[in-house]
Amino acid sequence: MIRIGVKLRLTIFVFTALSILCLSVMPNPPVPQTGILAWDKAQHALAYALLAAMAGWALLPLVSPPVRAWRYALIFALGYGVLMEVLQAGLTSGRCGDITDILANALGGLTVYGLVRLGSGHLRNKYRKNG
Repeated sequence: MIRIGVKLRLTIFVFTALSILCLSVMPNPPVPQTGILAWDKAQHALAYALLAAMAGWALLPLVSPPVRAWRYALIFALGYGVLMEVLQAGLTSGRCGDITDILANALGGLTVYGLVRLGSGHLRNKYRKNG
């Protein structure tokens, strides 16, 4: 198995966050014309699911227990989503902050957190029964 070091994990996470920042303040970000990603809220949910996943993955070697790393990742994704909408409302022209975007951002982060918690609970119960 390939081991990815903490510095590379953090770099990938920061790149993900900066990419979302750029897309959030860009006057006319690229938008797919077909499929589910043509829907703005799906783009938000997917971006913040990716952000939460990268944050949790980057924090896993640094924070114990693992559930705490994922909790921090969720908190970061939620706060970052609100911050991006505030920046759109206050610092960009042609873009505006939107509460429904904040909800879509939160849905993405919460989905990753929920999946991780379900998976970790399943694994914990499996090992408890067998161990």
